[in-house]
Amino acid sequence: ENAAGTVYIATEENAHVTVIEKFISGKKAQSDLAFRTKLYAKKNSRIRLIQINMLDEGQRLLNAVGSVCDETAKLDQMLIGRGDVYNGIQTELEGDQSELHTEIGYIGQKQQSLDMNLVVNHWGKKTNCDIQVDGTLKDAAKKVFRGSIDFKRGSSGSKGAETENVLLLGDDVENKTIPLILCAEEDVDGSHGATIGELDEETLFYFAARGIDQETAEDIMTKAKLEVLYHHIQDEETERIVADQLTKVMSNDSQ
Repeated sequence: ENAAGTVYIATEENAHVTVIEKFISGKKAQSDLAFRTKLYAKKNSRIRLIQINMLDEGQRLLNAVGSVCDETAKLDQMLIGRGDVYNGIQTELEGDQSELHTEIGYIGQKQQSLDMNLVVNHWGKKTNCDIQVDGTLKDAAKKVFRGSIDFKRGSSGSKGAETENVLLLGDDVENKTIPLILCAEEDVDGSHGATIGELDEETLFYFAARGIDQETAEDIMTKAKLEVLYHHIQDEETERIVADQLTKVMSNDSQ
C-alpha cells in the first residue's frame, strides 16, 4: 500500500556513522512511498548515507533528505530501480570547513520519470561541496536534475563543484540539466559542468572490433557507470543487493 515515514539521525562529536536505506516495493502494482531522512552531523563527525531504490515499475518514490553539518558530512546516494523517483536533497554547511560529497547514479528506461533537486547552502568559512551525478537514459525516459550551490554572505574561502555525465540511448528520451550557482560572497570558487550525449564512434568501433554489437556495448557502458559508484559503498551485503538489482533493471529493459 501507499506508505510514508521519517527518520532522524544525529551524531555525537568525532563520530563516524554509516546509514543504509533500502526502499522496497509495496504489494500494490501502483503505489507511492514517501520518505524523509533528517541528518545532523556534529563537530568533526561524518555521516555516510546510502539509499537504494528497489521499487517496481509503476511505483513512485518521493524521497527527501535534509542535513545540517557542523563539521564534515558525506552523503552517498544511489538511485537504481524501475519506479519513478522524485528526489530532493538540501544541505546546510553551517560549520567552518564543513563538507558535503554526494554521488548519485541512475538508470532511466521505458516511461520512467526521474526528478532530482539538490541544494547546498554554504554558510561557514572554507566549506566545500562536491556533487557527482552519473546516469543513463533509455527508451522514452524523462529526467530533470537541478543542482544549486549557494554561497551565503560570510562563507569566504568556500568551494563548490557539480558535474553531471548523461548517456542518452534513446530517440525519445528527455533530459534537462539545470545547474545554478549563487554568490553573496566574493572570495569563493564555484564551478559546474555537464557531459551529455550518445556513445561516440570511437567507442563503438572499439567494441565492434572485438565482436560486440552496439546494443551490448550500450549495456556494458550503462552498467559500468553504476558499478563504479556501488563499489564505494564498502558494505559487502549492500553491494551484492545493488548488483542484483542492477541486473534485474538491465534484464527488464531487454524484455
